[in-house]
Amino acid sequence: MFWTILLCSLGLATLSSAATHNITSIFRSSLSPGAQIFLPSDTNYTEDVTQRWTTYGAPTYIGAIKPATVKDIQNIVTLAASNKIPFLATGGGHGATITYVNCTNGIEIDISNFDTVSIDASNNTMTVGGAVRFEDIIPPLYEAGKELPTGTAPCVGLVGATIGGGIGNLQGLHGLILDSLLSVELVTPSGDVLIVSTSENADLFWAIRGAGANFGIITSATYKIYNATNNGLAMSANYLFPASENRSVWEIFQSFDETLPPELSLTAYSGFNQTTQEMELIVNAIYYGPKEEGVSYLTNFTALNATETNLMMVAWPNVTSSMAFGADGDACTTGSYLNTWGLGLAETNIDTYTTFFNELQAFSQAHPDYSGIFVVDRYSSAAAAAVPANSTSYGYGYRNINSHLLFENSYPSDNSTLDNAVNSFMRSIRSQFQRTSGFSEMEIYLNYAHGDEGADVWYSPQHLPKLSQLKSKWDPDELFSFNYPVPLP
Repeated sequence: MFWTILLCSLGLATLSSAATHNITSIFRSSLSPGAQIFLPSDTNYTEDVTQRWTTYGAPTYIGAIKPATVKDIQNIVTLAASNKIPFLATGGGHGATITYVNCTNGIEIDISNFDTVSIDASNNTMTVGGAVRFEDIIPPLYEAGKELPTGTAPCVGLVGATIGGGIGNLQGLHGLILDSLLSVELVTPSGDVLIVSTSENADLFWAIRGAGANFGIITSATYKIYNATNNGLAMSANYLFPASENRSVWEIFQSFDETLPPELSLTAYSGFNQTTQEMELIVNAIYYGPKEEGVSYLTNFTALNATETNLMMVAWPNVTSSMAFGADGDACTTGSYLNTWGLGLAETNIDTYTTFFNELQAFSQAHPDYSGIFVVDRYSSAAAAAVPANSTSYGYGYRNINSHLLFENSYPSDNSTLDNAVNSFMRSIRSQFQRTSGFSEMEIYLNYAHGDEGADVWYSPQHLPKLSQLKSKWDPDELFSFNYPVPLP
């Protein structure tokens, strides 16, 4: 659901002197006239520079640079490296791994100027700048009668989501977003610019499709696009259920473990309302096909005692805003303190879900300053699983994940006691779900990972050795090692 292109550079041992640097004197003469430098002391710094979706585990900056050209990015990379200044390239700003906290006194490379979208409908391709977000591509693709898998938060960066896998409600039809990636233009750790595809720098293309943050900054990307399904129309259904129906909802989710149609996606949102002191549970269903077909898959939900429902046909550009009764605004609010955790499941264990639902209520009641949302994304894995597991660096076997869990924990940033309580609660809950996940080892969609799982989990034991060898080849100094870092062999 929520992600970005956030690529942090330079090893931990090089960071200590960064705070003493004057970035204007170091970089200005090497930048094009259109490039801009911003300092945190500037009056409009937070308006002029892309801000992060969550401040939890945030990097610290001595300034920001908005490059205007690819050459600007090359110069920033080489000058930052020679001056031992870490940097973070920001597109959508949705990165949420705790590994970013190790990027201290760095520079934010705000690549928001790289925002072009070019669609070649006759050849079924689209080329975008590295900062383009889902909301930038959906309207023009729809107008062209085309589509591409995207996530469900409109402000997430397309490229950042792609290089971590890319899940969404069209993946049942077209696979992961990274499976539609054809090529990229990449600024490497050495400051070179390369075209990376199956025919050029193929080993690097394998690596960036699943671990791209470890190998450079993507300035542009070309995708395969598809004819619009059902003329770009989808059915969207929402149900608000009382807490008493939660077990029945999980039973219905379990019934789709082996039979979820490619056109259908399900998303459940549950959380505790501190005002009413009650748990809330919303289920959304998106079906890319005729209304009568979509409705036929939802009879079990309809039979439950929902307190509110709606069902409508919507055009693709309106799918996201139709979900959860239109409550999608929080996904694009920046500057919140959100401590996120995730996990992937092959199976739905009803008892585990029900137990957690009750435990979330108890935890929320015990901590009035806490507001947690539990999201379950259910997408057909058929198209993703049809792609050979070794064709990209995306975790081996992770294409078979049926349910993507995302835990969003919100509370005041100055409450260290609650920090500790939430992290302890989340570790326990993650272990509970893992034991009944249907996987022998922890498997997770990379963009939902908390950041404490380790490289074996992020990239799988099957792919990590090859990734480590490629890391040694392309980034032997570990300059890009803050975003779910791939270790050297």
